[in-house]
Formats: sequence, structure tokens, C-alpha cells
Amino acid sequence: MHLIHNTLLKFSLLTVLWLFMLTPIQVQVNATEVGDLHEIRLPVQSQTRDDRQNALYEGFSMVLIKVAGHQQVVDIPVVRSELGRHTNYLVQYSYVTEDGQLMLRAQFDERRIEELLRRANTTYWSARRPNLMFWIAQDSSRGIQLASRGSDSELIPAIRTQARSRGLPVSFPLLDLTDRMLVSPSDVWGRFEEPILNATRRYPANGIVVVRIQQDESNVRGQWSLVVGNTRRSGQAEAADLQALASAIVNEVTERVASEYAVTFSNAERGDFRVRVTNLMDLERLFEVERLLGRLGSVERVTLTRYHQGSAEFNLLLIGDMGRAMQALELDNRMERVVDPWSTEASPVLEYKWLH
Repeated sequence: MHLIHNTLLKFSLLTVLWLFMLTPIQVQVNATEVGDLHEIRLPVQSQTRDDRQNALYEGFSMVLIKVAGHQQVVDIPVVRSELGRHTNYLVQYSYVTEDGQLMLRAQFDERRIEELLRRANTTYWSARRPNLMFWIAQDSSRGIQLASRGSDSELIPAIRTQARSRGLPVSFPLLDLTDRMLVSPSDVWGRFEEPILNATRRYPANGIVVVRIQQDESNVRGQWSLVVGNTRRSGQAEAADLQALASAIVNEVTERVASEYAVTFSNAERGDFRVRVTNLMDLERLFEVERLLGRLGSVERVTLTRYHQGSAEFNLLLIGDMGRAMQALELDNRMERVVDPWSTEASPVLEYKWLH
């Protein structure tokens, strides 16, 4: 009898452990603050003036593309005329040596760049950006293989490098036992959203990019699908090698994401947007929410208009429409939208609950 009891106990423990491994833990996800949005690091041959000026010209172009969210920004006449005056936007520069290579590091002025983009009537993408997890299936002689953050695929570092140059936060799955029980190579190859989104819940990611790679003797092709918030986009790219393909896919994905979250100055109209946030039981939470709202790309000014018993109301001066501000708020899981299911009229104040 004692033996039967021990056997049943071991079986129950194994069952609980198995179910625990199959159930992804929900991770609280916040948008990523890109810390080096106005900085660049480029290799140079020497510290001569000519080499420095050439690198600064290229670096200024890269920063403008990062901040605007699209590559065509450098072709706008107002912007193009300023490329040669890049030193007017320069804050500081320095040299470092990395793995034997001399590198130029430079930082450009955030305020002046925003003013330039405003004059150019183009887009501005704030530093708070969605973190996208790349799930990659690659066809090979061994069949369909998944690429993880620890794999030796040259695609992973190429995606990381290009994503950093575009200011796009990216991550990759571990592909450990939990991932492999939730997602199969055929799921990623078929770009089936449900199992991939379910597996992504354990990671601090705001969305996914699902990529399948095919290679032949002449070139390599990639098909991708993007899911972030309510946005779903797809595309394909072709290149001579994996590194070039990675750059092409990251560029396309970045521009699609930027088109959803960047503020467009060309059709921007200033307007007020009222937000009520509850569960702010101390000043630390209140100030944290105020800082969060102020960092939204479409918000020009935040004013606290009322605070009473943990409920605060803010007036936001917006650039552009209210929808962009709401999209940006949805990237931060520290706030939850509160909707009255019995209300028949739209409220002039949007209400959120602070969960942090």
C-alpha cells in the first residue's frame, strides 16, 4: 500500500511538472526605450579630418533614418540640404578601438533633429518602440531548422546589426524544451500565428516577426509576417546572401512598424486628449505615469489637471490624431484600458488602470 501511495505521488508530481512546462508564463511587457537613438558608431581608417567628416556625414544620415523611421527621409530637399551641415547637429564625438578596429562614436542633438523633421513635414518616431521577437525557419539539407539566439546561423547577428542601425528592438527565442513543445518547425514555416504567439507570451516582446528562408544556388529568399498590436503585415525579400537578406527584411519590417507608430508632421494637427488613470495610490506612481505619457511620441505636453484618492486626470497636447497616442499606450502593459460595457455614449475622457 505504501509503495502504491509513493508511485501515485511521483506520478502526480511528474504530471504537474509536465503541465507547468507546457504552460507559458505570462511576462509583463513594456515598450523598449531605445537608448542610442541619436548616436552612431562607425569604423574609420584614421582620425584624420577627412575620415571623420565622411563618417559623420554617413552617421547623421543613419540617425535621421532611425528617428524618422523611413529611408526616404534623406531624399527630402530640406533634409538633404542639411546633410552637409551635420556638424551643426553634432553634440560630441570620440574614438574607441573595438577588436582592433578604430571606431568613431558620435551623438547628435535630439531637439534640433526633431525641429528639422518638423520643417521637412515628415515623420518622427519616438524612442519608445515595440520589441519584436523573430521566429525563423530555414530550409536546409537536414530539413526545416529553427534559428535560436544561441544558434550558429549567420542570420541572427545580421538581423541584430541591422535592427540596431534602424533603432528597432529585436529578440530571439531560446528554443529550449518549453519552446519546442509549444512550437514546431512546421508552425514557423507555415507562419501559423496562434502557437507562435502563445509561445512568445513567456518573453518580454510586444509582437512577432515570423520568417521562412529558402536558398538555392543563385540567391536566398525570405517571406515574413509581422504581428504587433492590431497590426498584421507581410512581405518578401530576395538577396544574394543571408546577410543582405537580413538587412532587407529588417528594413521592410521597420518601415511597416514606423508607419503605424510614428507621428506624421505633414498632416499633424494639435489637439487635446484627456486621460484618467486610476490606482495611483502614491506620488511615485503618479510621477511614473506622468513621465510615461510625456515620452509618447505624439505627445508634446502633459498637464496634470486633477488628482483625488488615487485617480489622476491628465490633459495631453497631441501632435496628430488620438489613435497614435492610444496605439503607443497599448505597447505598455503597465496600464489597462477601462471600458464601461453599459455606456452608450463615447466618453470625452479615456480611462486606464495602473497595474504596476
